Amino acid sequence: MRRSGFTLIELLVVSGIIGVLVALVVPAVQNVRESANRTVCQNNLRQMGLALHSYYTIYNSYPAAYTSQTSSPALPGWGWGTTLLPYLEQAPLWEGLNPQNSIFGGGANPAPATPLTQTCLPVFRCPSDVGTPLNTQRFSHATSNYRAVAGTGVAYPPLFTPNEDFGGVMFQNSQITMASITDGTSNTLALGECSFNMTKNYWGAIWVGMTGLNTDGARVSDVMWWIDQTSSTINGSSPQSFSSSHSGGAYFVFCDGSVRFFSDGADITTLRYMAGRNDGVIVNAPD
Repeated sequence: MRRSGFTLIELLVVSGIIGVLVALVVPAVQNVRESANRTVCQNNLRQMGLALHSYYTIYNSYPAAYTSQTSSPALPGWGWGTTLLPYLEQAPLWEGLNPQNSIFGGGANPAPATPLTQTCLPVFRCPSDVGTPLNTQRFSHATSNYRAVAGTGVAYPPLFTPNEDFGGVMFQNSQITMASITDGTSNTLALGECSFNMTKNYWGAIWVGMTGLNTDGARVSDVMWWIDQTSSTINGSSPQSFSSSHSGGAYFVFCDGSVRFFSDGADITTLRYMAGRNDGVIVNAPD
């Protein structure tokens, strides 16, 4: 009796067809996954934009990038992320941290991580980001992929100046009102993406606060940074660059709650005007 089966040539043809199908399907699946991740990232920023407005409704100002003691302003301070917890459906965590009646770090400088400050919250993470849940560059507090836009900043590297107004909406101990945003809330940046990717030397951020003094000074990039001429190109070379794992750029949320995507290589002058709240120059968001 003749036995049926496949010849070697037939197996090679089938294997080739499967290989072609895989080559076609995998990129499509990756594109669908990245598209979904972008939607989640946008929604994260929209939630934060709404939380900023909920906070404003109660306190008549935007939250500070971080709040610290005025007597020793280089000490650790609770960040805007902690401030927004009650408006992000995280009231129990906010109550556990008790920021209204305690000092971030409990008096230690830099502030050490605790189980509460290591709480990983999806709203602070871009699903495309490759970084670990705990930020090993920032004393292993929970990672955040979003950072406050402090303003236009100064020459890099800057000297730490307590309570310096960088021209934006959120900086140390700030209490900026809408009336002072004369450029308009739809033209002024509030928060932007920051990747945690050590392969590219991006250090990300943390949501809980500014950890205090380090060997390189006050680590304000824990929670905020500025858009200056040298260190803030989108997906630039600085560890503090506004950046993302999305292809081609990063998302920002404006003070009116709108979210827009800024492309790599966007004109830095345009970005600087959008980082300032009252420079008198109104520009369109770059593509």
